[in-house]
Amino acid sequence: MTKLSGDSVVVSDWNCKWTNVYMKHKKTKVDDWDVDTDIKGRHGWTDTAWFSDYSSSKKDRIMLCPSSDGLGKYTIGPSEIRAYSHGSYPDYRYGEVERADRTKGYFYVRGKTYASLSTKRSGKTVTLTSKTKVYNPEKYGKVNYSPKVKFQVKSGSKWKTIKTVTAKKGKATYKVKTKSKKSYRVTFSQVSWATGATSKSVKR
Repeated sequence: MTKLSGDSVVVSDWNCKWTNVYMKHKKTKVDDWDVDTDIKGRHGWTDTAWFSDYSSSKKDRIMLCPSSDGLGKYTIGPSEIRAYSHGSYPDYRYGEVERADRTKGYFYVRGKTYASLSTKRSGKTVTLTSKTKVYNPEKYGKVNYSPKVKFQVKSGSKWKTIKTVTAKKGKATYKVKTKSKKSYRVTFSQVSWATGATSKSVKR
């Protein structure tokens, strides 16, 4: 086995999800083979992927249930390999190998995140307030999320970061002094268990 990988999943409800896992391998003098590969999430074993020459399979579809298996990084592997050789004329010597393979791969299950921005002007001061949430399937709904949010202002055709603030209980605030109206937004990057998001722009 040379490589294991999987398709990452984004979760916005508590239902179980299907995803694909993939296996690459090299083989010589093998007639039949099959592989059982464990899939593990944050809370332990999730499912087993099965690959076999019978269906020329290098891909399998597995099910995970984020409401019980959790969000974050999922590990593919280790695996149990079985390979058989029937030999060739004239002796047809039969060979069999069963062994563990420690190759590992990964994919991610991320909760969908949401970002909003509200603004308030008082004289020359504009107060920007962001609210951020993430869907947590283990709690069956959206919960407050506290990433490092970037407050941005539109400069020409580009967005410029003016301040990065770590949200607290899903809320972050920043004050800007300006006379003119400008467009603002907040954005943040994805992590292993949550997607990134960008709010709609607001002009104030």
